[in-house]
Amino acid sequence: MDPLVSVIIPAYNKAQLTVKTVESVLAQTYKNLEILVADDGSADDTRLQLERFGDKIRYLYKENGGACSARNFGLKHSRGEYVAFLDCDDLYLPKKIEASVKYLQSNPQVGFVHTAAYFVDGNDQVLTQYSHPKSRKTGWISRELCLRNYICNSTVLMRKECFNKAGDFDETIFPPADWDLWLRLSEHYEAGYIDEPLTKYRVTDNYTFKHLERSKADERKVLEKFFARNPRWIDLQGKVWSQFHLRYAQCYFLKEELPAFHHELALAFKADPWNLKVYAIWAGVSFAPNNLKSYLRKKIMRCPSDPKKLNLCPSA
Repeated sequence: MDPLVSVIIPAYNKAQLTVKTVESVLAQTYKNLEILVADDGSADDTRLQLERFGDKIRYLYKENGGACSARNFGLKHSRGEYVAFLDCDDLYLPKKIEASVKYLQSNPQVGFVHTAAYFVDGNDQVLTQYSHPKSRKTGWISRELCLRNYICNSTVLMRKECFNKAGDFDETIFPPADWDLWLRLSEHYEAGYIDEPLTKYRVTDNYTFKHLERSKADERKVLEKFFARNPRWIDLQGKVWSQFHLRYAQCYFLKEELPAFHHELALAFKADPWNLKVYAIWAGVSFAPNNLKSYLRKKIMRCPSDPKKLNLCPSA
């Protein structure tokens, strides 16, 4: 018999989207599933809307504690050999679970597998396909993954036993909590990858961009935890921290907060003077700022060159 897969959906005040998410899981070609909706204290009609599914899902209610709290709550109640976390506004394509289970069964040394994805807007229209070049590296990926999180959150399927070594989600971290977990997983288990878009990842909002200071503090915590666990990788620190500051320099430039931009860019240079991307950003700001803004809108906000085409883009 096929192994049981637990799909955990943390839900919060997105009733209609949560319904569509559940429907995408019910439409899977892989049938030995349990669907756990961990309602994190929704104040809308999420519970009522989910009643239509009856015993096809397990509805779990808890007081509001954040997405990671809901994920851990669902994990605690899960029974599957394999576990997946699907955000309540994302969607699976029909063969997502089947392909991921086959991969793990064919590669017993792999602890978790992720896939390419489609980025979609609020109307389910595909904006672009996400298949980061670094994603295609399989096996032991910690040294690449600590430079940036290139794993799309809702695409991962993992063996439940992995949590025994890696631990669960850190509930003190919000935006990059998935990155924190993937790093811990990658330190103990090999990673797999399927270069086929099997999930639709919704990008109608960008929490990191809207809350840069909170996001930066949490991301710093993720990296500090990583290096505390891996002191032998001191050779990576300059490169990692340079990339960290460069990411936020680009965000500040896009928000037209120029003092913060210059500060972060200087820190990126100080951490790693050989980071050529620092020079590229400086050249872009100096000689083609509008072109750089257009590029960053697509890179950071996942939106087209013309920001008027999508509400999710920042104002020009």
